[in-house]
Amino acid sequence: MPFDAPFNLGPFAVDAMGRLAARGSAALPGFFFRWRGRVIRAKFLPGESGQGRLCLSATLGRVPSTAGAGDPRARTGSFQLLHLLPRALPGRWRVALLPDHRVHLEAEADVLPITASELLVELTRFLLELAPYLDVLDEAGIAGAEDAAGSANT
Repeated sequence: MPFDAPFNLGPFAVDAMGRLAARGSAALPGFFFRWRGRVIRAKFLPGESGQGRLCLSATLGRVPSTAGAGDPRARTGSFQLLHLLPRALPGRWRVALLPDHRVHLEAEADVLPITASELLVELTRFLLELAPYLDVLDEAGIAGAEDAAGSANT
């Protein structure tokens, strides 16, 4: 079924090449999905000269509490790991320790306009790059948000 381009698809404008772009700056589109017990949020942000950015964010886990029955050294080790983590992350990734001791990650890429298949490639690339960091955090006792709080922080 042929489409007359450009056309609107939800919050996106689709051009003749099938590339997605935000229709307006008032309500920039976004979505979320779960991966390895974490909620990954994706949103599109305005960029320079008509380009746009894809911002991906996730709560990676929570530093273990001293009130838990686990190893008391896990908390100290978690803080030491989080001190080193920012130096190991790719260039446009930022990690922060929130006041409630959740570990939050944000990553950005200049990608818009983008086709739906290119978007899937970008998301898959992000998840594959994120996997070893999640392995290290899990091993250090920084559980996924769902594990730490009993339910996902959505």
